[in-house]
Amino acid sequence: MMKKLLGLIVFVTSIINAQTAQNSELNSSQKFDIPIEDQIKIELEMGVENEDLQTLFDFENIAHSSFKITGPAVENKAFVITLKEFKNGELVQKETLFDERGSDFFKTDSTVMSFKLLTKLDDNNLKTWIRGNKFGSKKSYFGLEEKNKARYATKDFIGGKDFLIEDIKQPFYLLAIMTPYITESGVGQYCQVAYSGMDPENFGKKFDIPHYFLIQMEFME
Repeated sequence: MMKKLLGLIVFVTSIINAQTAQNSELNSSQKFDIPIEDQIKIELEMGVENEDLQTLFDFENIAHSSFKITGPAVENKAFVITLKEFKNGELVQKETLFDERGSDFFKTDSTVMSFKLLTKLDDNNLKTWIRGNKFGSKKSYFGLEEKNKARYATKDFIGGKDFLIEDIKQPFYLLAIMTPYITESGVGQYCQVAYSGMDPENFGKKFDIPHYFLIQMEFME
């Protein structure tokens, strides 16, 4: 009787393990069901190697983000970088930071493109600037909420990973500039929000963040 019971347990366990493996394979295939020609790799380096310069950036509250985007689909594409501002969970402003679709000069000329995105937070404003190998944006300014000025921080969505796969046909977010999510114990959390995996446009409602910005990129023909 005991042998039969043990045999039944092994049999059921085998079925469960097989189903788990199958579900894992399905989830993996669903994650990468985007055609390979439409996938891109995004690498991000936060900060600079020079220690003295990084100390200055920290003192001045400047976030230096270096993006490298690779993939066959990147070549010969125009791109637009925009900033979205949210208050009380609602989109209140959408501002273009870079858009030169009218000129072929600014289209990517290889399967690799890179640029630096700088954000600076002072007593009153968020300041942004974008610099690439052959392009640069204007410097843009956006007002901060009076009572939360000292608590804004720039956060990425990659979270230390080596790369992030995106569908180049869809816009994607690069950075969030936000105040923290305040937990029940009163602790401020930034990474818990940025790396939550949820749609960043829902940060305000989900985490009760009254004011934040999102920087978005989109490739176009």
